[in-house]
Parts: sequence; C-alpha cells; structure tokens
Amino acid sequence: MNVAFLTDSFPPIVDGVSRCVVECAKSFTEIGQGNCIVVTPYKAKANDSSYNFPVFRFPSVKLPKMEYRLGYPYLPTIIKKLKEYKTDIIHAHSPFMAMSLARQIRQILNIPIIYTQHTKWEFDIGRAVGIPAVAKVLEKFVYKNINSADEVWAVTRYAGKHMTSRGFKGDFIVMPNGTDFPRADADENLTKEINQKHGLSENIPVLLFVGRMMWYKNQGLILDALEILQAKDFDFRMIFIGDGRDLEDMKKTVREKNLHDRVFFTGLISDRELLRAYYTRANMFVFPSTYETSGIVVGEAAACRCPSLVARGSAPSEILEEYGENQSGFFADENAGSVAATILEAFENMEKYEFVRKNAADKVYLPWSKVMENSIARYEEVCENYKNK
Repeated sequence: MNVAFLTDSFPPIVDGVSRCVVECAKSFTEIGQGNCIVVTPYKAKANDSSYNFPVFRFPSVKLPKMEYRLGYPYLPTIIKKLKEYKTDIIHAHSPFMAMSLARQIRQILNIPIIYTQHTKWEFDIGRAVGIPAVAKVLEKFVYKNINSADEVWAVTRYAGKHMTSRGFKGDFIVMPNGTDFPRADADENLTKEINQKHGLSENIPVLLFVGRMMWYKNQGLILDALEILQAKDFDFRMIFIGDGRDLEDMKKTVREKNLHDRVFFTGLISDRELLRAYYTRANMFVFPSTYETSGIVVGEAAACRCPSLVARGSAPSEILEEYGENQSGFFADENAGSVAATILEAFENMEKYEFVRKNAADKVYLPWSKVMENSIARYEEVCENYKNK
C-alpha cells in the first residue's frame, strides 16, 4: 500500500493540519506496510531533511495577509513522481489546491481519493479574499472538490456536521487525530526550569493554554474568567503558549486587567520535549475554544496527565464527552462566569480532580500509531471499493 499525502499546509507552517500530515506520514512509514510521499507547496526556509519520508514541493506564491501559500500543482513532474512511487491512493488534507491536484492525479493514474476535513477553512478564505461575493464563489469551488472525493473523513462529528451545513452532500467517517506524545510525565529537570523561569509554586494551580494567539480561539473569555478568579482571591498562574497576530493585543489586555503578575506568554515553543514539560507542570489545560473542529492539544494534555477544561458543545468536548461530563475532563458553558466557577470547583475538590486527571491519561490518550493502523485498514477497503466500482 503506497500513499500520497497532499496538503496545502506543511512545516514550516505551524498549525493543526501540518502537524497532522507530518504525524500521519511518520507513523505510516514506521508501521512499514508500504511507502508514502508528501506533496505540498514550496515555502522558503523549509527543511525536509529530518523526516523519515520524502517530501515533494511544487511552485507557490504567498497569499496576502496570511502565512499560507497558493500552490501551482499542475505539473507533469508530480504525476511522474507519483508513478515512480507506484501510488495506490491519495489522501488529501486540504480542500484547495491539494484536492484540485488530487482530482487531476485520479484522472491520470486511476486511483481513489480520501479527503479529511480538519478545520473551518472558510474563515481562511474570508481573511484572504476580503470580498464576500468572491469568497462565496471560492467556497463553492472548494465544496465541488470535497464532493468529488471517493471517501470523506472528519476529525470529529462536529467537523463533519459543520462541513455538511456549508455544502457537503455526502456521508463522512469520523477518524480522530492522535498525539505524538508518549503517555508519561516529561523530564523533571525541564519542569524545574519552568518553575524557576516563571516563579511557580507547587501549591498554586498552574493553568495552561496552547494554540495560535488569535482572539477567535476565546482567549478573551479566558482572561475575563481570570479576572473573576482574581476578584474572588483565588491564587493561580496562567501560561499562554503560541504565537499569532493578536499576541501583542492580548498582552495589552492582560496589563489593563492588572493580571500581568499572574499571566505569562512564552511565544511559540517548537521543542516538543519542552512543550511536554509545560503540559506536565500545568494543573489544568484551559481550552474553551468553539472555533476548533478537533482538539489535538487536548490529547497532548491527556498524555501528560493534565486534565482539560472545554466548552460544552465544542469539538474538543466531543473528545471527552464519551465518558460523561467531569469524568475525563471539565466542562463549562461558553462564558467567563462558568469557566471561572468550573476552575474554582475543580480545585476545591482535589479528590475529584485527581480522579479526572487519572481518567484523562487512561481514557483520552490516543497515539498516532493507533490512528494510522485504523487508517490503513480504511485505505485498503477504499481501494477495493474503487476497483469494484
């Protein structure tokens, strides 16, 4: 079984899709049931030498106001490369040029396409275009791409339902994301360094957020909740990890709320072991975002025995609700008062907190190797169905 992973988002771009493609290709290669190749747009300063799989990049141009690039994949060299790899199936992780290329490859090589819905990408279209009428035309084009896939996956039911509400007309299979973290605490020396850097005390709860610093991920709601906690004399420390266009505005808001001695921003942390150490040191991962269609970070926190607080009805909550509210994670309504109350309640009942913390590691944890084993089984079935059709 030889697979071509097609994506418009790949490192050095840092987002959920790029991380997912890296881990899928890495795990597929390690399982050793075939070969894979990643096909993605060219980006300056990209270094693909460390991967255990080949990466083929095609020409691209930068999109305005965004880190993403618009690729031009209609090249004979791509078809030639995939023929050399004897590709059996295409797995597209982006609905834009990646899916357009996938359709071209299918027509020439006569192999099936699987498409995975990761994000609410129509927001990216809106930001890039800025003209609603043009954005609507592009969205229609993209759903034409998605509807042409031989099988469609969604990382959660939430992601699939959102896709259906926007124009997808078929059925989908839920294939969740995993995590590359082992289920274990990080190096104790690294957690000690974190304590020293931020002046953390063992008897004061440490709250954590990891993600892009964009207001639409509900960091404003978190800061409002922290303001409530401070007014109630609840002592805490909050760490935000990530980068983004709203980072400086968030720092300004922290100063205005007089939270600057309790809230810290680290910027982007690319070192995975250091990131693991932050998860391990934290007592709660606060992630009330309703923008997400998945929640890879919730799985990362679970691997480090750090329970998550999520918004009811969100995609991240779907990862936890299988076991019931407040069993493997904490649930709050999407408002600052509810988030603050949930944090207070969690740390007022440490016996319950420890129960949830243990369940997070035991029940929520899902490694990428398991995800890829399930994916390979579907690849084989889709190929068989395609031949019969």
